Amino acid sequence: MKNILKSLLVLSLITSCIPMQKVPKDASMTDFFHFKKAKEYDPEKWAVFLPGTGGLRIFKDTTHYFDMAEKLNAEGISVLLVDNVAAYKASKRNIDEEEPAQILWTLEQALKWAKKTGKIDDSAKGSIVGWSRAGLGLIPLANNASQIEFLRIKSIALFYPANGYEIQFEPKVPTLIMTGGKDKIVKLDDILKYLVAENATIHVYDDAYHGYDVESLKKGKYFRYIPFISKKNYLLKYDEKAANESIEQLIDFLKNN
Repeated sequence: MKNILKSLLVLSLITSCIPMQKVPKDASMTDFFHFKKAKEYDPEKWAVFLPGTGGLRIFKDTTHYFDMAEKLNAEGISVLLVDNVAAYKASKRNIDEEEPAQILWTLEQALKWAKKTGKIDDSAKGSIVGWSRAGLGLIPLANNASQIEFLRIKSIALFYPANGYEIQFEPKVPTLIMTGGKDKIVKLDDILKYLVAENATIHVYDDAYHGYDVESLKKGKYFRYIPFISKKNYLLKYDEKAANESIEQLIDFLKNN
């Protein structure tokens, strides 16, 4: 009974707090593609950011992914930020397909746009960095050698990746997975069960929760079994040490893969 109550409380908090994407009726898909050019620009050095459920907005925070992009820009890596939920809605794509297919189709369209507009070298391989929900698309992508080659992907990095379809990981390119040991949304046990694989490196930050790299989550998002009485059970919470270490890991990984 306690586990059922916990699940209901967690689901209630997640669905009520994550902001829905508001897409103007006259918006086009490319309105939700953003390119952050490195200071020492090289069209052969690029990465794509695929965010979690809230897109490029995390509650009221609209800067997290752009701040992360600036850190890569400083290392000579340009970043294509894809607000994939909003972009998919704006495309008005009229096909019945599940989330993994939606994520990958939007990624393909974003890369086509970036290459057509000369932001990314069409012949150069790049990397994908995904957060949470993005794992639904990037885990099967990593397993698909022909699709990896078609999209010109050389490596993938994942922050606490969702794997709701329980896919066994067999990545065809080097993959970095970073997660929190106290994550109640993407549980460590599930990552260790499905994502341990050759070609994959997993870093676990023992005391970190989901969203540990998001500075605006310093106060955390939590629930109590009994309002005002029970202790706080954190779902999302910033962890400065884990955040700094994972950014260093990410930069080192992208430079070497």
